Formats: sequence, C-alpha cells, structure tokens
Amino acid sequence: PLLLRSSAGYASGFLEYIGREAGAIQAFIQGNKQTMQELVRAGSVHRVDGVIHNSAPSAIALKLYAVNRFANEHGVDIVLHIHFNDYPGRLHTRAGRYNGFSIYIPDSQFSNARASRSVAEALLAQFSKFYAESNLPIEDNGIVPDQELIATGAYNTLDPAGVLIEYGYIYEQRFLNAAVRAAMLKELAFQTYQGLNRFFGKYGELFQRYQTTLLPHEWKRPFASGDGSHTSILSLQAALLFEELYPPAGESKRDCPLSGSFGPCTTLAVKGFQQKYGLPASGTVGELTRAKLNEIYSR
Repeated sequence: PLLLRSSAGYASGFLEYIGREAGAIQAFIQGNKQTMQELVRAGSVHRVDGVIHNSAPSAIALKLYAVNRFANEHGVDIVLHIHFNDYPGRLHTRAGRYNGFSIYIPDSQFSNARASRSVAEALLAQFSKFYAESNLPIEDNGIVPDQELIATGAYNTLDPAGVLIEYGYIYEQRFLNAAVRAAMLKELAFQTYQGLNRFFGKYGELFQRYQTTLLPHEWKRPFASGDGSHTSILSLQAALLFEELYPPAGESKRDCPLSGSFGPCTTLAVKGFQQKYGLPASGTVGELTRAKLNEIYSR
C-alpha cells in the first residue's frame, strides 16, 4: 500500500513528484480532456449528469490529477479515496437531511469502470452488514457511477480501479463526539480492509470471532435511555447487532444506526437481549445485563 495523504498532509515524495512533473501533469490533464471532448463530439461517449459536486480549487485539482498520473505510471492496482459527505446549501445550525455511506466509481463508459465496480461491490457487501446506504437521491443504491470526480478518473485519466468512499455525513451522531468518532474511524478503516479482502478472495479475517473492532469489549458501568456519545454504547450496539437484535424488529439501519447514543432503538434492542437470556426486560443495562454482555462479548 502507498499512502499519499495522511493527517500530516501529502507525502513528501508525492509533493516532489508534483514539483518535478508539474508541466507534464498539466499536459496530461489537457490531453485527456481534449480526447474526451472529441469522443463526446463523435458520439462515442455520452455525457451523463450525476450528483452535484463542489468544484475543486485548481491547486487541489492538480494534486488529484497527479494522483491519477502517478498511479498510471507506477502500476498501482487500486486507487482508494476516503471522504466524508455533506451537501450544498446545508446550514451548519440545522440537522442534515441525509445520512449513510456511498461508494463512487467511474462512469460505465470509462476504461477502468468494470474493475472499479468489482472493487465497489466487495466493499458494499461488507459495509452494508453494519451501515445504511446514503439516502441522498442518486446515492441511494450504494454504488454511484460518476463522470466528474477526478478521484475516480474524470476524463478517463485513471487506468487502475478507482473508488471513492463517502463514509457518512459529517453531522451524523457517530462523528460528533471525539471518542466515539475515533472508535468509528478505526472501525470504518477495518471494514474497508475487510471489503478489499473480499475483492481479492482472501476471507481469513472474515472467520475471526468478531468482524468488527468494536468487540470484544468489557462493560464497566450501567447505561440507560438518554445516555449518549460513549464508546461502550457503540460496542453495546455492535453486540446487539451480532445478536440480530439491532436494529429492532420493524426498524432499519438508517433508523437505528451505530451511533454511540442510547436512544429508543437501543432500549428496544436491550429489551430483546434481556428477553432472550431470561433477564428482567427493563431496557436498561444494569448489573445483570452487563454481566451477561461481559460473559458473551468481553473475550
């Protein structure tokens, strides 16, 4: 694996590549744009409108196209971009209308479309076990073909498979608390890793006891409805999911996401757990329920 960007910024070797190859990268961009425009005029490629995206500033666009050229030149097999979603016009003072993950791939007319879709389908199969697909129109199928995203090869600039994952919307509950967010980032990275293993046909990790980083977990305090933003609640929801009790009957992963907050969905699922194991069905995690959870899921 090659990590071109981290919390510290772009890798120094990649920045040196951009500095050294800036002229060639610009020529690469213009050449591919011209070729695509000619194909469109000839009727060989058809323009398709998709989700509206923010335009990347020129400096960022150059770096993204440089990633594509770098990948082409260095025999990279898969280019994977990790994003968090939002939508134009959202007021930061209001709750967002949309939630869930989405996986963007190149339009079916692009040369890397088939391989990209295969990677995306493996990721979708893994992610959909735990999370709901985005409910933004056009994104609601989970996998979204797109002609405009540089990350997946706009103007057919990317030879290897290209996939962009929107892990979720930035205002979702699971991303607001620092500790819960850190646990979710680790978990989302792990599910991405598992999805890639699926694509390559390597299922070893899938046979471990828990297909999640949220378990095993030891619960050390009680929880009840109204408690929010705690990693132990996140692990509780994961345990209830493995018990096939979360989301509760009649609810969906969209209605009852892994959030780290103890709301009505968690209360109902805890009641189901208590009934399953012959405990008082209070819907709260008291001493007896905590002992049973620890017996099953703490090791």
